[in-house]
Amino acid sequence: MDASPGSAEARYRRNPRTAHDAAERRPLFDRYLAANLTVWGVTYVGTSVRTLGMGTALPVLLGLGARRAVVSLICVGVCFVIQWVLLATGAWPWARRFLLSAVLSLAGVAAWTLVNHTVFYILWPVGPMDEGWSEVALSWAYNGSVMIWSFIAWCAIVLALSYDSEAREQSLRLMEAQALAAESQNQMLRNQINPHFLFNTLNALSSLILQKDVERAERMVLSLSNFLRASLEKAPSDKIALADELTVQRQYLAIEQERFGDRLVFREAAPAALGDALVPGLILQPLIENAVKYGVARTTRPVTVEISAQARDGTLMLTVQDDAVPEIAQTPAAALGVGLANVRRRLEVLYGEAGVLTCGPRDGGGFAAVVELPLERLQGRREGPAA
Repeated sequence: MDASPGSAEARYRRNPRTAHDAAERRPLFDRYLAANLTVWGVTYVGTSVRTLGMGTALPVLLGLGARRAVVSLICVGVCFVIQWVLLATGAWPWARRFLLSAVLSLAGVAAWTLVNHTVFYILWPVGPMDEGWSEVALSWAYNGSVMIWSFIAWCAIVLALSYDSEAREQSLRLMEAQALAAESQNQMLRNQINPHFLFNTLNALSSLILQKDVERAERMVLSLSNFLRASLEKAPSDKIALADELTVQRQYLAIEQERFGDRLVFREAAPAALGDALVPGLILQPLIENAVKYGVARTTRPVTVEISAQARDGTLMLTVQDDAVPEIAQTPAAALGVGLANVRRRLEVLYGEAGVLTCGPRDGGGFAAVVELPLERLQGRREGPAA
């Protein structure tokens, strides 16, 4: 059975923060701009000091200083370009980013040399250029060997600020994930295991007692007890093994099977080798409840609810799908409650863009929801893409 949603699927993904959005939220005078101006302020002072003490007349010194100011301001813009390239390649390995920094530093020196020569000898010449091109080339090489340190320093500052921002964002994301996990569990107790669900369960239990069906009543009580205990015994921020998550969901479905009888058919297709894969606790609960509420409960024929898991290129894919009749499956996604939004937000804060929820109607009937997240093992190892 195909585990992916059909062509009419509706996708729910986090809205990635684009560079434009981040720039809009960033203050005009941010840390990068302050560091950029500082680097070229120090460079300007350093290059100006070299001309002092040579007996140069004050008007000439002022003219040279004005030219250097123009060159420095243009180089501030060049450094903005270097900053953009380094930040745009933030996902690269550090070795490649260091190599890129070296290349960008050389490119920056080349840009400075061109700008400096244009300002001092073409647009605003200080005097006739008496040197031959060999002497000019030697001068370029000497000045470039001095100026390259300004660009190296700028690349180092950008990488340091980028690393600091990533560390801060990761820390904030972890704090938000912990708070969201607690909120998610509380919301699950209020909404997903809400009085309506408990009322239905207790009402079904009462009916079984009146029918003197002691065996089924006992199974329902045990399933409810196990489900509530498994839902509460873990800390809200914990990730749990996939095997434990599936155990909790079996308890939930066991309760629903006592209510719906043969109308609910449960299938599970999760390889034992993925049993130690880590997943956010109760991440499948809203998806399974939607399958029961909008699939099983709205039809009189048997509906199969299937949970499957597979690993592909370092990604764990968890699928919850049903084969309800098409008109049931066409329920608007917006009407499926807060469960999908809750799952999507938890994936966002825990995994960033690597955590994705995709859901929608399946071709031929039914509904499918697919959770994609990085494959992590219980021992704390994250698996990368296969070579």
